[in-house]
Amino acid sequence: MKRSVMAAVLTALLLLNSGCRARLASSQSDFYAMDTFMTVTAYNPDEQLARSTQTEIEQHINALDALMSRQRVESETAKLNAAKGAVVTVDPKLYDVLETAVRYARETDGAYDPTTAPLSDLWQIGTDHAHVPTQAEIDTALQQVGWENIHLLGNDQVQLTNGAQIDLGGIGKGYAANDAAAICRTAGDTLRVLAQLGGNIIGVGQNPKSDTGEWVIGVADPDKTSEYVATVAITEESVVTSGDYERYFEQDGKRYHHIFDPKTGYPADKGLRAVTVVDADSAKADALTTALFVMGLERGLEYCASHEIKAVFITEGREVIPTDAVRAQYTFTGAKAGYTDGQ
Repeated sequence: MKRSVMAAVLTALLLLNSGCRARLASSQSDFYAMDTFMTVTAYNPDEQLARSTQTEIEQHINALDALMSRQRVESETAKLNAAKGAVVTVDPKLYDVLETAVRYARETDGAYDPTTAPLSDLWQIGTDHAHVPTQAEIDTALQQVGWENIHLLGNDQVQLTNGAQIDLGGIGKGYAANDAAAICRTAGDTLRVLAQLGGNIIGVGQNPKSDTGEWVIGVADPDKTSEYVATVAITEESVVTSGDYERYFEQDGKRYHHIFDPKTGYPADKGLRAVTVVDADSAKADALTTALFVMGLERGLEYCASHEIKAVFITEGREVIPTDAVRAQYTFTGAKAGYTDGQ
C-alpha cells in the first residue's frame, strides 16, 4: 500500500546535530526493491563490518522481495495467488509474513487488509490506465476481498478461498525493516544503521552524528514532500507513513489515491492526508498506518488511545495532530506552511 519513490512519504532528510559522538566508518547502499528506492547506511569503527552488514541487509531485502512480490510470476506469493483455492506449501518466511498480516487485519477489524489486490488491479492507480471503475466492477472485486479468506493451516500450508488475492505491499517493507534491525543487532552493539526503505525508516543503535544519539525524522508536508511539518526523534524505533499523495490520479476535480477502504472498494475518504506511526515493530507500524488512514481521524485517535499507539495525523484541514503516546518525541514545524498544531 505504500509503494512510492524516495521522499514521497517521509522526507528523506535526517536532521543531524552538528556534534559527532564518535569517529566511525560508514558504508551506504542505494538500491531499488519492493517497488521503491531504498538506502541503507551502516556506521562502525570497523569499515569492513559496516560494509558487510549493509550488503547483507540489501541482499536480504532483495530475497524478501523475490518471495513477496505478487508482480513477479516466479514468486511464491504470485504462485499462491494463482493456485485457484488449492492448498499451497509456502516458504516459512512467507508463512510468517502472512501470519503477521492476518493478525493486524484481525486487530484492526479489517481496516488493514492484505487481500485488496483485486481493487488495486481494478483501479490501476499508479499506472497510465488509472480510472474510476463502475460500481458493478467494484462490487465484483469486493467479492474477492476479505482477510478471512486467508486460511493458515499450519506446517507452512496456506489456502486462499473465494478468489482472494494477496498483496503484501502494506506490510512487506515493515517486515523487511524488522529483519534489517535483527541483522544489525546480530552484528554487534557497536553497529549503527539507518535503513530508509521507501516510506519505512528504522534507526538501529545511536545516531553517530547526534549529541543525543537520536535519529530525528521529518514528517513530510503532503503538498510539498521535500519539506516537513513535524519531526519525531527515535532510538531503536521505526517511522512509517501512509499518505494520499504517494500514488494518485485526479478525475473531475477529485483525487483518487491508492489506499483502499476494504469495505467500500473506494480510496479511503475520511478527511486525512497522511498518517505516521512510530513503533519498535516496523511491520506493526506499516500495517497501522494504512489501518488508521482507513479508520479516519476520530476512530483512529480512539484506536491509538486504547492501544497506546504513537501516531501523527495530518488532516485535509491542514492540522497536524499527534497522539498522547508520541508527544514526548514530537515537534511541530509546519506553521510557515500554513498548518496548525493539534496538540
